[in-house]
Amino acid sequence: MNEDEKKYLGLLNIQIGCLLKVNRLRKDISQHYLAAAIDSTSTTVGRIERAEVMSGWDKIYILSQELNIDFNTLFQPLPQNELLLIVEEIVRLDQKLNNEKKEYYRNLKATIKNKYNSLKK
Repeated sequence: MNEDEKKYLGLLNIQIGCLLKVNRLRKDISQHYLAAAIDSTSTTVGRIERAEVMSGWDKIYILSQELNIDFNTLFQPLPQNELLLIVEEIVRLDQKLNNEKKEYYRNLKATIKNKYNSLKK
């Protein structure tokens, strides 16, 4: 796998995590509830949402079904501005937003911008 492919997959992983999280928050579903659906832990769900792990398609598929998301759309790259808007919505919906999470989301937006810019080169 070359560097561009790694960057693309990293960006796609971030997108999948953000889409899962924003849909979970819209439905007011806990990570604990979703973890039960994939026979796992809320820590695992959080890591998937934060793109800390490259999760298997099977877990992503089950999560998408629980959240009523078309599985295939998760893998269709979004334009940068749409992904950044999703992050903004997550910030608005997050009931447990503290300074640490605010900093995380600021860094996430910067990471998204950097990854898109590096793919354009």
